[in-house]
Parts: sequence; structure tokens; C-alpha cells
Amino acid sequence: MLSDARELAGDQQVETDICIVGAGPAGISIAREMIGNGARVMLLESGGREPERHAQQLNRGQSVGYPIHRPHQSRVRAFGGTTRHWTRPGDETWAARPLDPIDFEVRPGIRHSGWPFDRAHLDPYYAHAQELCQLGPFDYDPDRWADPERTPPLPLLPEAVETTLFQHGTADFGGYYEELVRAPNVTLLLHATVVELVTEVDPDCVDRVEVRREDGSRCSVRARFVVLAAGGIENPRLLLLSRGVRGSGLGNDRDLVGRFFAERMSARTGYIVPASPNLLARTGLYPVHEAAPGVRVQGALRLRDAVQRERQLLNCAFFLLPRPPSMTAEAVRSVATLVKARRRRPLSPGTAGHLLNIATGLGDLGIYARDRLRRSDDRGAVLALRAQGEQAPDPGSRVTLGARRDRFGLPVAQVHWRPAASDRASIRATQEAIDEALRGVGLGHVELMLGDEHPPALVEGNFHHLGATRMHSDPAAGVVDSDCRVHGVRNLYVTGSSVFPTYGCSNPTLTVVALALRLADHLKKQLAA
Repeated sequence: MLSDARELAGDQQVETDICIVGAGPAGISIAREMIGNGARVMLLESGGREPERHAQQLNRGQSVGYPIHRPHQSRVRAFGGTTRHWTRPGDETWAARPLDPIDFEVRPGIRHSGWPFDRAHLDPYYAHAQELCQLGPFDYDPDRWADPERTPPLPLLPEAVETTLFQHGTADFGGYYEELVRAPNVTLLLHATVVELVTEVDPDCVDRVEVRREDGSRCSVRARFVVLAAGGIENPRLLLLSRGVRGSGLGNDRDLVGRFFAERMSARTGYIVPASPNLLARTGLYPVHEAAPGVRVQGALRLRDAVQRERQLLNCAFFLLPRPPSMTAEAVRSVATLVKARRRRPLSPGTAGHLLNIATGLGDLGIYARDRLRRSDDRGAVLALRAQGEQAPDPGSRVTLGARRDRFGLPVAQVHWRPAASDRASIRATQEAIDEALRGVGLGHVELMLGDEHPPALVEGNFHHLGATRMHSDPAAGVVDSDCRVHGVRNLYVTGSSVFPTYGCSNPTLTVVALALRLADHLKKQLAA
């Protein structure tokens, strides 16, 4: 059933069994699981069916830490959520991979690590999520997708480095619109911006969800259960804005809401120089390619779990990208850094150093421009390494309420992303282990590792907003419990990447959907009880 908040009467109050805030992959997954089970479900979306500029302006926020993508450019308020970024020109696929078993463990040397359950507990939900994401079979064993003749994995020393696999999808969650609109027990309410979770009668129970329409008028939803599925920044913001009874915000008695914010640490981190030209012909598994009809995969290198445990390193995957040797020039890296910095705030440090690299490397830039024109000439090519690394949980990396206000007069989200020097050091140590493995079998070696460049490489977030309403069974260490229920609030749940306690090196969407399906099962049991 479809409805629009702009058409509701002034101050109208709607009643339902489950109110889901946010029609992204998490919210849509839960709503789909509830189709036909008898429960009344209302799915609230701040935007419309398609992205709209007016709604996108509500994502504007502030960044006061390490440079990060501007929130309104990295989040989408529309049906399908930020998955709508996946179908932009030049970015037609998205990467998927489950978290690794080590990501769920309490790891010595990594403070605040560990989930309340292990990877095996999530596997059945991963298999279902794989279907919902319209990916290939739930099989991430690279040997099953590799062709021994055309796309074999690199023959690395097996005790240290392994080839892992990502699948690439092409469908976004906007495709579930008609199914939910047709569902008799689900109401999709568009243009309904949630501004507060009200607890006026019982401080331990959400009484109603306060909604604002585009003209600023109000309506509200009363529900037995409320699920926040609004994204890794908006989830903590809404909890912090809900201060009617608890001045610090809902679930924030221990000052944990917004803390432990993380992003995926992505950067160009050096180059593999092949020992012989035929290495490039042996890396067919590592670009995005079709491994079976309709199934696109991409290989990457990572340290095995046992080696990560032994060396107390964070998880990190390295993608291998064939590039002309001219791309290794510092002037080329500096141009790319300054272009990327334009879309991030605050401004990137080291601008003067990058300008100096460009001024002294004009000849290198000319050679690179020539190589770009000769796309078919890959003689002497190198393999650029691009890291997708994990950030260690850090309570000082956080989302708070900023000084600026949105058009409803509410404080915007202020993001203080704080990747640590130790996070970079972990990526560097993993890179050194890959260098050892390559040298050990005579394939080549790595040059210009992370930390060798001047100025330092810009670490880019990947729109993966993680951890700011973290899951932990102890209220003193987390915002939600193992069922994703907010500690101290009986009927309020949070789902999405914001509940990740630790982050791994995988893109988060597959895990987000798996957790949403798990929460849907829990809600069905609660409704039955």
C-alpha cells in the first residue's frame, strides 16, 4: 500500500504494529519479510520513489575530523536508500562479500573488538541475503570461480597470503518498490521525515514517532515496535535528537551513541613490479569479470586469519589494478588526491606538498597523459595496489549534533572521523607481508608502500558508515544488544551498518541485509508472543 505524508491531515496519528524508519536495504528487507504474516507494517521514507534535491538537502552535515565525503553526497533519501548510488553512470556495479570469521572474534591487541555471536550464526541469513541482493550463489571460494587456464589464483605461499573473492551486483533495492506497494499489510509512507522518537509516558518505551512534512507540519505514528534503519549517520543522529525525557538522547545513558564511528580505509598503496612480463597475463581473476552467466566476481589478496591473529593486524583486502608505469609518479598521485579532496570536508592536509609534486612533475604528467591515450599498450605495466582496510574501534571517532540546523530547525549531524596512525601501520604491515609472499615465489615485489609517499596518501572513505550505534551484550559497552534492541528501551531496535562492533574489510551491504533478516525473525517471535 502506498501513501504520502503530504496528503495526511494535519497532526494525524497513524497506528501500526511495526514502524520502520528508512527505506534502504535494511528497512526494505525487514518489510519484505513481514509481507503476509498479519502484522501491520509502516515503512517511512524521508524522500520519494526517486531521489529529490529537496530531500537530499536534509542529509547536509558537518565534518570536523579527517576529510570524509560530504554526507549529502554519500547518502540518498529515496526508496532504495543509498543503493541508488549503485546505478550512476560509470558506477554500474557494487561489491559484496560476507565478513570473515575473524571479524566476529575478540582479538588480542585490538581493543573493543568482537561481536556477541560468531560468523556461523549469521551464515543462514547471509544465504538469504545473497538472494535478496540478487547476487550469484552464496559461494565465495575463489577456487570454485577460477578458471585454471584463464583466471587462476596467483600461486602464493599458502600459509600467509590468500586470494579472496568479491561478487559484484547490478541491481539496487529500488526494484522492490512495486512488491511492497502491492503488499496488503505494508504501508510505504513517502516524504515522511522522522525528527524524534517520543517517550512521553514511559521513558523506557517509544510512544510515537514524530514525522515532519516538507511544509514543516506534523503527523505521527504509534507502533508496538520501532526499527531505526536510517543509515550509519542518521541512526545515531535520531537517537541524539530524541531528548524529550532523557536529555542526552535515547540509548545514550552511557554516552555511547555516535561513538566508534568508522569508515572503510581505502587508498592507493603502492605497486607490484612484476618479475617477468607474463605476471599480468596471470592476473585475470583480479579485475571485475563475468565468471559465470550473470555472475561478476573480482579477486583480491588478504592475509589469512591465522596470520592476522598472530601479528595482531586489522583485516585488509588489496585489489590489483593493471596500470601504466607512469601512474606511479608522485605528480600523478597528487593530481588524483586534489581532485578527490574537492568532494571531502574538511580540506585535505598536505595541499602545498601536492602542488609542489605537480609543479616538479609536469613531465611525468605528460607521459601519463600519453599512456592514457594508448590504452591498448600495456607493455611494462605494473599492478597498482588499492587497499580496503579495517579501522580499529575508537570511541573518539564519532557522530554528534552540530551547530548548524536543517530546515526543521534541528541540529545536523557532525562527523568526526578519526582514523589512527596504527590503522595505517596495520595496512602497511599487511602490505609488507604481501611483498614477502610475492618475493618468496619469484612473482615480483611491492614499491612505494603506504607511508613512503609525500605528502601522505589520502585515505578515502567508501560511503561505509559503520559502528556509531554498536552492538554489545553489555550496556556499558554498546548501544544495542545482540537482538539489535536499544539497551533500556523495550520496543526500539536499530539495524544497519551502525550496529557493527568491528568492521572487517568487506563491503557492508550483504551483512546489513543479513542482520535485517535476523531482526525480522526476532520481531516475528515478539509479535507472536
